Amino acid sequence: MNSRGKIALVLLAVATCGIVPAVRHYFSNRPETVQPAELYRAVYSQISAVRTSDFTRAYWQASSGIRQKFNRDQFVEMIRSEYPGIGRAGRIEFGIVRSRDRHALIQVFFIDPEGVVTPAIYSLVHEGEEWKIDGARMLRRWPEGTRLRGLRS
Repeated sequence: MNSRGKIALVLLAVATCGIVPAVRHYFSNRPETVQPAELYRAVYSQISAVRTSDFTRAYWQASSGIRQKFNRDQFVEMIRSEYPGIGRAGRIEFGIVRSRDRHALIQVFFIDPEGVVTPAIYSLVHEGEEWKIDGARMLRRWPEGTRLRGLRS
């Protein structure tokens, strides 16, 4: 083998050694399959923390991106001003789940004691070994008397 062939072979080996750890890291940080129950648990856990005014726990259940944007006090103020319906909901139901790689969207329905439904879309990201809340968008309340479809037991 001539010197160019040897150099090419060495460069190929070096490139392969550099790529393998990067690919392994990428795939090790991806959830194998998204289990909706994991997403429900993540959302419900943060909602429970907000309902009991455990804002420190709610803050640490937010994604690192949210924690970079807001300090704890700003986070608490945002929750109180933009998501007041969370505390008033008598019941919470989950809807459609969409996921791709480390990101997921989930429908959440907040139902107050009078039966009025306020839908929301939660965005989650898989960080480390768990799902974190990356954002929530409250949608317009449904007209009174509107019900969720589906089976009731």
